Amino acid sequence: MLNEVYLIFHFQNVLDGDLCEQFNSIDVAKQKSIADDLDRTPSEVSKKLEDIRTRYAF
Repeated sequence: MLNEVYLIFHFQNVLDGDLCEQFNSIDVAKQKSIADDLDRTPSEVSKKLEDIRTRYAF
């Protein structure tokens, strides 16, 4: 039942924490591709993710 309810509701402006945690682990070319899509550098994306992690972790 719980999985069915999850599929019914559509969420917006939600970060996938597990996906964000993987950013620094992926290869540099993929980081650059993601950062380019966001009009940022990989270091800017990494810094922003770190800021979000420390701000909302507790």
